Amino acid sequence: MTPYALSGRRCLAVMGASAFEEPARLPDLDDLPAALDAALDAPLEAAPLAELARGAAKVAVVVPDSSRDCPVSTLLPALLERLAAAGLRDEQVRVVVGCGLHRTTTPDEKAALVGAEVAARLRVVDAQGISQTSVPLGVTSAGCPVWISDAVAEADLVIAVGIVEPHLYAGFSGGVKAVAIGCAGQETIAWTHHPVFLDQPAVRLCRLDGNPFQEELREIAAHTRLRFALNVVLNDGGGVAGVAAGDAAAVQRRLALEHGTAWVRRHERPFDLVVAGVPAPKDRSLYQASRAATYVGLAARPVVTGGGLIVFCADLPLGVGDGPGEHNFGALLTAERPLDLVARGCVEPLGPGGQRAYMMAKLMTSFRVGVVGGGDRALLEGMGLLAFESVDEALAAARRTRGPEARVLAIADGLDTIVELD
Repeated sequence: MTPYALSGRRCLAVMGASAFEEPARLPDLDDLPAALDAALDAPLEAAPLAELARGAAKVAVVVPDSSRDCPVSTLLPALLERLAAAGLRDEQVRVVVGCGLHRTTTPDEKAALVGAEVAARLRVVDAQGISQTSVPLGVTSAGCPVWISDAVAEADLVIAVGIVEPHLYAGFSGGVKAVAIGCAGQETIAWTHHPVFLDQPAVRLCRLDGNPFQEELREIAAHTRLRFALNVVLNDGGGVAGVAAGDAAAVQRRLALEHGTAWVRRHERPFDLVVAGVPAPKDRSLYQASRAATYVGLAARPVVTGGGLIVFCADLPLGVGDGPGEHNFGALLTAERPLDLVARGCVEPLGPGGQRAYMMAKLMTSFRVGVVGGGDRALLEGMGLLAFESVDEALAAARRTRGPEARVLAIADGLDTIVELD
């Protein structure tokens, strides 16, 4: 009998594990359409959407790209109905896909993301920080240059759609991030993702208050006409477990407070091996899937022993990934030893995707890191990662260095389950 199972790249069980963390069991909302209507009818710390839209000539509805499992096509109709009721014509509303420095999306991908009916009615465009046009909107008080996609900068009203989930830098995703990063130019992304900025102690998973990264994003977004957000929380089955609408920061805070404790688990003793599953769509590229390893090893109080092994399970059909940030991420990890890359990242820009390469390098200076099922073994080993055909093989590697009594933690969903020492 196989001593472990993988389903959708999630680690379901590891025989002999000292502990196993299942995903948070958040129930589906009983009536999603009714919950959407209720959230939109009683927005948090914001005027009703009909009032905000009154007199607007151009509206930009910002949605995440397909690297995030957000039910955009389910959420958009309710928003668009209210914009239409406020007198907005289809030609006045534009859906903007916030790509950040990920690659742009194809017409078919846009239609799949927003739904065929919406794609046929409205103009759907990408905001990509390198290949698309961005315009300067000023500088933040900390000195960050604010460059934002022209599709957003020119809008009289900006609405953000997204999901709230743990995030390594912002504490939680959602809120203003769809605009402040998803629609930002490369100048803004480079500044906010510089390793020196990200290394501040309060830039931390599951922390909003006093988080300099989150505060910077909100100041960046304040240079735009972002006035409304619709955010959701998803459960392990992909269903919607929570929804809120209104002011972007208030919406993010509400959902993080309501669901954040379900995502954080604590243990009294560290482990020699941590095996983490990676859910779709993050399991498709190393750039995205590697978040699971950094969420374990770069937590405030890591649950893995120094020099221990962190393994994440992902098939990686896209290799490192297919955008400019992903390509540079792979090139940096291949070209430099982790210690050298960390040292260089502290004194000079590393380019698009460089922050993820820096975080991985930083992780690899303290722990051994491996991938189960990653496909191209030579690619992984060229970046200093261990490549395993199975969890069995990873277990054997841990026991060779830590002995037969090595403590093992299995995490079904390494992105929505944040495990720390108590």
